[in-house]
Amino acid sequence: MSIKAFIFDLDGTLIDALPDIRANANRALEKLGYDFQMSVEETQPHVGGGAQKLASNVLNKPMDHPDTMAMYHAFADFYEQHPADFGTMLPGVTETLDAIQAKGLPMCIVTAKPAKARVKVTKALGLDDYMTLALSPEDGFAKKPAPDMLIECCRAMGVSASETVMTGDTRFDVEAGFAAKCHTVAFAEHGYQDVPEEYANKVVSLPHFTDLLKLLD
Repeated sequence: MSIKAFIFDLDGTLIDALPDIRANANRALEKLGYDFQMSVEETQPHVGGGAQKLASNVLNKPMDHPDTMAMYHAFADFYEQHPADFGTMLPGVTETLDAIQAKGLPMCIVTAKPAKARVKVTKALGLDDYMTLALSPEDGFAKKPAPDMLIECCRAMGVSASETVMTGDTRFDVEAGFAAKCHTVAFAEHGYQDVPEEYANKVVSLPHFTDLLKLLD
């Protein structure tokens, strides 16, 4: 079956959001009275599972703990105010999206980024011009690795998952792609995590993001 559509993760796949994630997490920590701040290196392992998981990991408290929820909400509020102070498109992304768009193939974004922050980030970086739809868990869907957001994107694009490529940079993205039964699951090596060892031979690894276009040849 031929490839008719693409779904992308956002942070670490299309954009380098790590500096903004770090800055907004530190703003939240400061607002809530914590006496520590995180470096970029300390922030990176917490990216990919969503803001609530980030807060849980940083504070070393359960996901539903009141302190975790307070940091999650503060982080989301600051991200809405500072969506893309430092964020940039990752190398090869614009070229790849332009080429896919030129072929008339639809694209979507599925991300763990809080919805109100995602809306501002995709607008600020010009991604809205490419996408049929962008979704976050706050839009009423289970977080990756659940396939729900991917399935909704396929519905919006008028394709089946078996005709769609899922591209991400974390275990959550890979597992969501396989759970949705996507045609191909691709892994962006420029992202924030290494490819999960058990999936290394099952994904299409992208040393350069433009390698994604080889799937269309």
